[in-house]
Amino acid sequence: MIDNSSQSKILKHTARSDAEKARICAANNADLYQAVFRAHGLPDQRTSAFWSSDAIAPPYYSSMTTLDPDATEEQLVEIDRLTDRLGRRPDFKDGFSRLDLVGKGFRLLFSASWIWAEPHRISAHAPQDWARIRDGAALERWEYSWKESGSPTDANVFTLALLSDPDIHIYGRWAGDGFDAGCIVNRSPEAVGISNIFSLAGTPQVFRDATSLATVAFSPDLPLVGYERDEPLDEMTKLGFKPVGQLRIWLSDEGVM
Repeated sequence: MIDNSSQSKILKHTARSDAEKARICAANNADLYQAVFRAHGLPDQRTSAFWSSDAIAPPYYSSMTTLDPDATEEQLVEIDRLTDRLGRRPDFKDGFSRLDLVGKGFRLLFSASWIWAEPHRISAHAPQDWARIRDGAALERWEYSWKESGSPTDANVFTLALLSDPDIHIYGRWAGDGFDAGCIVNRSPEAVGISNIFSLAGTPQVFRDATSLATVAFSPDLPLVGYERDEPLDEMTKLGFKPVGQLRIWLSDEGVM
């Protein structure tokens, strides 16, 4: 049963426009970026228009993400500054698909949809055989499986320092002495994000498990957010998520992220 306080919070979330929801999605994703970079000891800065870092990004992360669909001039200035700082054009996430940089030293990697699920729309239970990653040995096994699922890199993307962040939970599904599925959940003031969902078996059940874990990890009164495309987007839509905006990932023509 949902109490009056929770009901009021739900009404507040549902009253938001898709544009407002997309901003919250982008902010939550930037919070995750900030946590990952700081866990690596890398510098970062944040304004109302963007989040960015003057450091080379870890694999599968960008040096910049946008936070305001209308601040394109400020974002283009930051892209130029990062280009000078990094000695190459930065890989970055255009959170609102507002910047067209074809023929300007960038290439489009992919487009995706921000997704949003209202509070209490997802089943809140801890799925069987899943566990929160709490030590370095488990994190090493988890990252090995994550890479095997389609994110190959020789670098360690997720560091031990990330496990001490109270707003980040990393989950894995046990299979023998390792993991065959996993996800990352991160909390922001206005939403709980789900990312890095993977399954070595390729089963759709992993999406339901990940959303259930996100619901029980933090406040059930917060909406669940993330971004997906193609088949994962279809699976999340079946679970009650709705697309609320578009984003693009741009890479420098001078290298691969």
